[in-house]
Amino acid sequence: MKEAKQYFDNHDSVDKLYFTSDGLAFFDEQNAVNHAKCLDDETVSTKTRSELDKELEDITSDKWNELEYDPLDEPDAE
Repeated sequence: MKEAKQYFDNHDSVDKLYFTSDGLAFFDEQNAVNHAKCLDDETVSTKTRSELDKELEDITSDKWNELEYDPLDEPDAE
């Protein structure tokens, strides 16, 4: 996900990237498929800018929920 964010941050006009199993990103699906043929794992996954934004939003909101919980605020059970 970190690589996807960097690619999208560096290329504002790109809305979709194609990733091969070795972590390389391609703007064109066919180039990704051709590169993947040389790899043991020929998987090509697609990531859109909106998917990445949603994933980052979910992660950020989960972390805030963890930060809001303070076990010291709980009353002692006696």
